[in-house]
Amino acid sequence: MNLFRASFGWLFGAPITAFAQTAKDAAKDATANAPAVADQTTTTDEVFGEEVTMPERMLLMRRVRTSWDEAWASIVEAFKEVRADAEKLKVKVNGNPLVIYRSTADDSFEFDAALPIEAAPAVPPSEEGLQVGPARTGKALKFIYRGPFDAMDSTYELISNFIDSKKVNAEDLSIEEYVSDPATTKPSEIVINIYMPLKK
Repeated sequence: MNLFRASFGWLFGAPITAFAQTAKDAAKDATANAPAVADQTTTTDEVFGEEVTMPERMLLMRRVRTSWDEAWASIVEAFKEVRADAEKLKVKVNGNPLVIYRSTADDSFEFDAALPIEAAPAVPPSEEGLQVGPARTGKALKFIYRGPFDAMDSTYELISNFIDSKKVNAEDLSIEEYVSDPATTKPSEIVINIYMPLKK
């Protein structure tokens, strides 16, 4: 189980201040039993917590629920499936795949595997769990992570501390943009942009 993300309070509305303490406690437990991993969060020319504007765009989204133990395999498979969906619907993909977290539990979580597309399909998808809709827009904080998906806990702890210390008013939503293709990239070489949308 991914202890840190399972207690990731802002995904489902818990106050950030309350979450910060829970996250620190969980991270200590997770770190104590985890192998040492080099810090690959940022490079010298990157800003941790850069404020950016998320553009208007249309998304093709597939809803998935999975266990933490199967998280990475489920994300890779979901991206393959939503790309196949895009081909069936004859829509053109024009951006990197996204994971939009919707809810978490101790042993599982729910997310949307999403692809930016140029326009909605002529015929809306009828399959359950597959939908087309607008992406979240507006201001967000951007954080860059490099390395295996399973080693992201420390980065999310840093994000929590950053938001808490800066007293940032963030939405109850986390979005991961996979800059490198998870289906073909070695886990150690994965690059993920993490966005925390700001409340308007």
